[in-house]
Amino acid sequence: SISLLNLINDIRKGALIPDAYFQRNLVWREIHKKDFIKTILLGYPFPQIFISKGKVDVETMSTISCIVDGQQRTNAIQAFINNEFDVDGEYYESLSETRKSDFLKYEIAVIELDLENDDPKVQEIFQRINRTSNSLTAIEKLASEYSTSEYMLVAKLLGNQIDLEKSDSNEDFREDPNIPDQYFEWAKSKNVSNFISLITNRNIYTARDLAKKAHLMHVLNMMSTYLTDFFNRNEKTIEFLNDYAVEFEDKDDLVKDFENTAKIINDLELNPKSMWFSKSNIFSLVVGLANSHDRDKIELAKLKQNLDAFEKDIPSDYKLASTEGVNNTKERELRNK
Repeated sequence: SISLLNLINDIRKGALIPDAYFQRNLVWREIHKKDFIKTILLGYPFPQIFISKGKVDVETMSTISCIVDGQQRTNAIQAFINNEFDVDGEYYESLSETRKSDFLKYEIAVIELDLENDDPKVQEIFQRINRTSNSLTAIEKLASEYSTSEYMLVAKLLGNQIDLEKSDSNEDFREDPNIPDQYFEWAKSKNVSNFISLITNRNIYTARDLAKKAHLMHVLNMMSTYLTDFFNRNEKTIEFLNDYAVEFEDKDDLVKDFENTAKIINDLELNPKSMWFSKSNIFSLVVGLANSHDRDKIELAKLKQNLDAFEKDIPSDYKLASTEGVNNTKERELRNK
């Protein structure tokens, strides 16, 4: 066990990385954070935190460790110490000296894994810890399992889920150290600003959707449909994550077509409450435009007029296909038609 104080100090001085590449995004709501901090204030135990010890730097005689499981909890502790929320009306700064001392001296159970941070076993352990839990969504598990698949990496670029600026030194392990350098060189040469702006639009996804990477699964399925044809749910995507794990030859054309498609949609300046910003309809709109051979000839004013007219008089079968069973093959095909 280590004291809470030592855990936080290790994070502050960069000796312990809480949000390494295999971790999920932060998804705990404030109510979860408050309940967890109350557990500590009451002196009750909570499940152990897993840490990979990292590689020893023989010159500086130091290591950089990573939290394998426990990111949400350490974030809650940091946020409470920074007075970002109260527990039962009390902020950290308002606690008595004795209660602050007890809080900082709280002993946290830790399991140290004698593994370097880029060891594939670290990622596998993270996945296994969360395998029987409802805490990770399907896409969060896929994003971790296929973190070096080139197909996944293209989707992460389009979904703004990779930090290209961290690739040179990567001392904070924000990105998987096993991702090839040439991927970062390629990704930095691509303009995907329009697609990122569209796909992270809060009219399509809630903040929680984005935190839980829901849009990343959407992007992957758009990519897979663009490459083949319509399929049921995520079937083709899983296949392509394996088939294009090492090399995804069509990535340049796909990124170009998706970016140009997003620019058209953004330039339409549709009403933020338009039906086209629902998940199912934006899927159909992106796939339809990305696969259009006449995309460059589209007149924006006419397209907007037609989309608005369609929305005012939605065919009953389309309406049903955009609200029920939206990820089934039949419904996707009908909306596309």
